[in-house]
Amino acid sequence: MRVLVCSTDAPLPPLTGARLQLFHVLEQLRDRHEITVVGVRWPDQDGAAPAGVELVETGLEPSRLRRNLRRTRALTAREPLPVAQLGPLMLAAVRQQLARRDFDVALVHGSPLARLRPALGELPAALVALDAEYLNVAVAARVSRGMRRAAERVNEASWRRTVRRHFHAFERVVVVSAEDAAALRDVDPRIRTAVIPNGVDSEHFHPGELARDDGLVVFTGTMDWPPNVEAAQFLAGEVAPRLRARVPAAKLALVGRSPSPSVQALAGPGVEVTGEVPDVRPWLWRAQAFACPMVSGTGIKNKLLEALACGAPAVATPRAMQGLGAAPGREVLVAEGADGFAAAVADVLTDAELRARLARGGREYVAAHHSWAAAAAAFEALCREIALAHPAGRTEAPVV
Repeated sequence: MRVLVCSTDAPLPPLTGARLQLFHVLEQLRDRHEITVVGVRWPDQDGAAPAGVELVETGLEPSRLRRNLRRTRALTAREPLPVAQLGPLMLAAVRQQLARRDFDVALVHGSPLARLRPALGELPAALVALDAEYLNVAVAARVSRGMRRAAERVNEASWRRTVRRHFHAFERVVVVSAEDAAALRDVDPRIRTAVIPNGVDSEHFHPGELARDDGLVVFTGTMDWPPNVEAAQFLAGEVAPRLRARVPAAKLALVGRSPSPSVQALAGPGVEVTGEVPDVRPWLWRAQAFACPMVSGTGIKNKLLEALACGAPAVATPRAMQGLGAAPGREVLVAEGADGFAAAVADVLTDAELRARLARGGREYVAAHHSWAAAAAAFEALCREIALAHPAGRTEAPVV
């Protein structure tokens, strides 16, 4: 198949969030299909573009003054700022690719590019939304204050409006969990969803040989993402005191880039806030317990998949298990509420047999159910399906 991929992020390091899925799926599909990528290179992304990738420079890294002005304008915005900025930015590059050659199908990777659908004309297209973004914006409003909170509330309404206005025009909207699919259909029942879970690179994220650090509990993630901020506050502020009452030697590490001021303020006796680290795996190898204490947010938690792949004994909330089929008690412990979560983490810290069972079971689960090869195969099947079903699709089956 000849596939046009339009993406909010170029498939270049650092591979976080949506970039991670795009990079690994493309790696799997390039050998079998002709893939052209038009992607935005952000200021934190370095390196040359891979073959078949056209980079669009954003010029969108604002100064503090411009950022504040944009937040002010967001109070009256009819569209989320990423939608208003990235759609027009990408439009010319996408039109150039369509003028150069024919494609069988398009994958529009990232909800902010939903406005591109009319530019694709009769080309069958799927929107890779990944999650129900408006729910994450609602969390941002909850953890913000003052004018920022007001802006985020307007932003949530704008995201809902974008979903209603654009998503139903795509042949499919791809998300990583059934919960996200249901949330989008709640906004607009016309949306046709497809669920394709994320994978994990089990060769890169593998059990290490570092000794477990007695009492070390690790939580990883981008620490300015509102659901991670809320989870860190819950873990450090509510769970940790209860945990230390059970296991006095317990200590917590919040590991990840861009910690917000509210996360930085959590640092203190027994709580370390690392900021960005060159490699998260040593923290996962040293962790006696991995905590995924999500109380909000959408999508599959890549952080939990990576921890399980590394053999870190994990405790997760029901929210963190969204989109996963891991067996509670055998592959991951599931607990909710500060008391319940603290008790579960304490069990892991004090029971070597439980740690060994969870480490082994978690690793086996992700290896069996969350490979990038399986995710790529699902995208391949989806592209074939919508290309053949669409009136402008081929009359014969595409060569695979």
